Amino acid sequence: MSTLSRTDYTNYDQPFYEFVKALINTQLKHYASDLFPELEMIDENKFNRGIVRAQQVCTTLNLPIHEHFKKIYRTSGNHIYCDYRLSHTAYLLVGINGDVKSKKVAQIQMELVKKLIDNA
Repeated sequence: MSTLSRTDYTNYDQPFYEFVKALINTQLKHYASDLFPELEMIDENKFNRGIVRAQQVCTTLNLPIHEHFKKIYRTSGNHIYCDYRLSHTAYLLVGINGDVKSKKVAQIQMELVKKLIDNA
């Protein structure tokens, strides 16, 4: 299943729709909460803004949000918190749309620019 295709699955019968949902779920391999420390982020609100910007990228390109982001709730001890399961595309988009005050985010952005220049 291509992460860059758009299909309206609601016109299909229920078993097929459930199959497609399950297939999409298998592509949501990352947790946003795992990305937070990888990006060396400190401010959770700024991290959440990166998630929103990544979702806006998908919306702008007509990529179905539900194929890249799934809001879930997880527990840690006695606490329940909101998290997202992310496709690999969403995972990368969150990384490059993070807070540029994070050295790791800035490094990711610079590596992307270098790759684009090298391939030009």
